[in-house]
Amino acid sequence: MKRLKKFVTLFTLAAVCFAIPGLGKITVKAAEPTTYVLNYSDSSSEWRYKEASSWSAEVQDRELYYLQQNIKDGDYIVIDNDVENNALALKVSVRLGNLTFKNTVGVPVVYANGYDSVYFLSGTSGAVNGDVSHAYVYGDAKANFNSNVDTLEMIGLTDDKSNNLHATINGVGTVNHLIAKDNRDQSVFYEAYSFAAGKLAIEDGSLKTEAKYYSTTAPAAAAEAAPAATEQPTQTTAPAQATQNSTSSEYDNVPKTGENSAMFWLLGAAVVCMAGGYTVRRKNVQEAE
Repeated sequence: MKRLKKFVTLFTLAAVCFAIPGLGKITVKAAEPTTYVLNYSDSSSEWRYKEASSWSAEVQDRELYYLQQNIKDGDYIVIDNDVENNALALKVSVRLGNLTFKNTVGVPVVYANGYDSVYFLSGTSGAVNGDVSHAYVYGDAKANFNSNVDTLEMIGLTDDKSNNLHATINGVGTVNHLIAKDNRDQSVFYEAYSFAAGKLAIEDGSLKTEAKYYSTTAPAAAAEAAPAATEQPTQTTAPAQATQNSTSSEYDNVPKTGENSAMFWLLGAAVVCMAGGYTVRRKNVQEAE
């Protein structure tokens, strides 16, 4: 009978421990992205970087070697240079959260394992190697994408002309969705989808790609309109999502919460509570004796 009471007491303590809010809910937060700005140094005749969002005399510059050693998935790079320079060919073995061509002289070339977002500001030029989830090309920028792009937005100048699209864009890979829009009121001039590899060509804002190499209908809408070939449900998911998933870095697969380890924490807590309850119970029995 005493053993039964002891078991019931310990079981109750374990249940209470399991019910305590917050146990096992360990959240693993991703490290905050670091922004690196690149500039060509006349004094050292080489490209340098600073850990800052803009080139400032208050921050010490360093050789690109250290950037390549320290950069991590999700970090930002800003190219901000307005002086004549040796051509930049930057290679980083991470997926960048953000790559921005802010000011350029010549054509900087960047290689990475992928990009969440790429920005070409008006007046800049550059080439991007690695798949891009979302690209923005402003004004009269000149952009070359040597890998696949999920969504590409071409955004016009903020002037008073009726047609303010003047970008020049070439795509060596595929482009899932192209949007050409006005930068004044964000109205859309035109959209196109599913560009074949190596066929995207835009000159001075005008699409030069032959119509047979792209579609004017969104993939999802086209799939809904087409009759089903078999009894199996028609897949209506746009290829944009598939491209984004295929280019996800290893970091994207790291759980952001402690859901997988919650049970282990709860079991550990229960064991501790049971041990504590048993100790208290034993002490009470000894005192009673």
